[in-house]
Amino acid sequence: MSVWFTVRLDDAPGSLARAAAALAERGVNITGIVGVAEDTDGELMLTTSDAAATREALTGLGVSFDEHDPTDPHGLAGPGALADLARGLADR
Repeated sequence: MSVWFTVRLDDAPGSLARAAAALAERGVNITGIVGVAEDTDGELMLTTSDAAATREALTGLGVSFDEHDPTDPHGLAGPGALADLARGLADR
């Protein structure tokens, strides 16, 4: 099963590098990535070659993240998914 991770990184130099290094150390390949930033808030959405190792790496860094099943019609895929995502961004 493919999993999208929504990751909230610290607004500090090197935050993305630390997360990428933690994945690389576990042999995890980033297979898809999207970043959204506004002022000091932002999120990184990614898919990887190994969901379990990704969870382990992010947890080990103390990074906050959520998981989404892209095949879930109430998640990031399916009719209305973009509208729901846009609504969530607008509410922020």
